[in-house]
Amino acid sequence: MSKGKDKVKQRLNKCLSNVIKLNYRLIRRMKKNSRDFFMTETCKCVQDSRYQIAFRMMPNDNCEKYSLSYSQKDFYAIVLQGPIRAEDDFTVETIKYYKRAYPQALIVVSTWKDENLSDIKKIQDCGVELVLCDKPEKTGSLMVNYQLTNSLAGIKRAEELGAKYIAKTRTDQRVNKAHVFEYLTGLMDSFPHSNSRKKRIVTLSMNYGNLFYPYLISDFFYYGATADMLNLFSIPLDNRDRVVAIKELATRREFSEKEIAPEVYIIKEYLRKIGYKCDNSVRDYWNGVKNEMICVGQKDLDLIWPKYEDKYRLHHCYGDYYEDDSKEKMKTENFDFVNWLNLYSGTLEYKSEYEKYADVVFK
Repeated sequence: MSKGKDKVKQRLNKCLSNVIKLNYRLIRRMKKNSRDFFMTETCKCVQDSRYQIAFRMMPNDNCEKYSLSYSQKDFYAIVLQGPIRAEDDFTVETIKYYKRAYPQALIVVSTWKDENLSDIKKIQDCGVELVLCDKPEKTGSLMVNYQLTNSLAGIKRAEELGAKYIAKTRTDQRVNKAHVFEYLTGLMDSFPHSNSRKKRIVTLSMNYGNLFYPYLISDFFYYGATADMLNLFSIPLDNRDRVVAIKELATRREFSEKEIAPEVYIIKEYLRKIGYKCDNSVRDYWNGVKNEMICVGQKDLDLIWPKYEDKYRLHHCYGDYYEDDSKEKMKTENFDFVNWLNLYSGTLEYKSEYEKYADVVFK
């Protein structure tokens, strides 16, 4: 799209946005429950025979004062990695929220030495552990080395300070669920690893249709025992540049073979490290997920992600994709807890015919 057309589109969107805001201002003057009325009527306007439309209100501060007071006995850390999100003081406000909601947790922020000094000062003033990293010489595909460097440094600091469990999160996201870390630890205890010296790693399912995209497990969030988290992020850095060439109309399997997505690179290299074939098959992928992980969904964490134009579009984040799905694509099948548990229990069994879904063009 040309710059001229892009500017016209932005102006049009702004005009339409102002019309919506004006209507809401009128409703606020006339209705006591204006928010509920506005959203309910909007949903009615856009739903049709294909879709039921609903809205959800999520509190920005789902503080512990609204929930029972209990916590796990084991010492755990929350590691926030990545560049500081200064917009709306999001990273700082997330830290403040974590300190209120999870007062027993060690909070570590692992970011870059060249971040804005005033933003760094704000983080320091929060009274959390701050790790400042040098950026790696090579970015790796889609900046994967940045995530590996930040995450490993933060995890090492948490280990030094005695954390038994570690959650790896991002500086531009917020886990908004009370008692979620007790829940995740409980899952790990309820589904022990076959090796008594290890534990499973809890991973997050997003909207990728990842059931048939080998090794595409979201890299937004991981939770595990400290030794296992260190092992996960102690994989080799990617020696490639940021953009890795791939043919047009490449399939899920071909994207997996090239390890273009950072999340694929991390999980695939980790599974290879601990003895899996990593042959880009659905079979090998499912075996790794079944034996080494526990998958949960975004709703389990109440994950807030104010990124770009999708800030208010949770239907994108919850993996619906129904408008472009089909029996041939299987875009809405994800490794959420339901599918993971069915795989673990044997209700969902691998079939060789499932390999065809990995050969669907990814777009």
